[in-house]
Amino acid sequence: MEKVDKILTNEAFEELQVDFADINLAIESGDHFEVHYHGPEDKQPVVIQNEQQLRLKQPETDRKNGKFWQKGLFKIEVVTSSDVGKVKITVPKDHQLREAYIGLASGDTRIQDVNLDKLEFSSASGDLKIDRLKVAKLSLSIVSGNAKLDQLKVDSGNADLTSGSFLLKNSQITKSLAVTTVSGDNLIENVEVDQCDLTTLSGDNTIFGGKATHAQIGKETNGSHLKMSAVSGDNIVK
Repeated sequence: MEKVDKILTNEAFEELQVDFADINLAIESGDHFEVHYHGPEDKQPVVIQNEQQLRLKQPETDRKNGKFWQKGLFKIEVVTSSDVGKVKITVPKDHQLREAYIGLASGDTRIQDVNLDKLEFSSASGDLKIDRLKVAKLSLSIVSGNAKLDQLKVDSGNADLTSGSFLLKNSQITKSLAVTTVSGDNLIENVEVDQCDLTTLSGDNTIFGGKATHAQIGKETNGSHLKMSAVSGDNIVK
């Protein structure tokens, strides 16, 4: 399949909607608006721009990633990096977007140095990495994959992971954040928060090296609040 490397649009936008099946995504700051795609031609996203909203949607295709090797009843799909499309969205530094709705079936996502009023992110399979994000309202939903958040400033939100670990460090919670994992660990390191509640059904709760079946710390009853719960995994606060 022929590969393309092109700029899809340079138009400004205030709201972003992404709907990808198997494309890796990066959102980062720069000196201008730009959407750049590199990958197979048949996976090039369709750009739909309506006033201040930008929508990127991956076209439907019957072609699967990679190549197939088959002998008798055995079939193996071999996926290479050249079969995976990549989209990089650049937003001017210090520009604050109103909303971003990101939905991926599979693929990794990286968000770096961006300001948002509202972010809703969902992924069936893939890792999420956030570095230097300021957001008022945050909602994360990941079925299979890890979430690593560094230098996050969030007013309120939630993060729900089914199979994967959650890492939050060097960050600030101004109101409340709820983190839930079914199978995976929750690690909080160097985070500004007034209250912290940890619960787990099968695993350990650890705050500053001390273990308990249920743990809670707090400076003020009306301060910022972090709640973490895990079905099978550890909750750790450092």
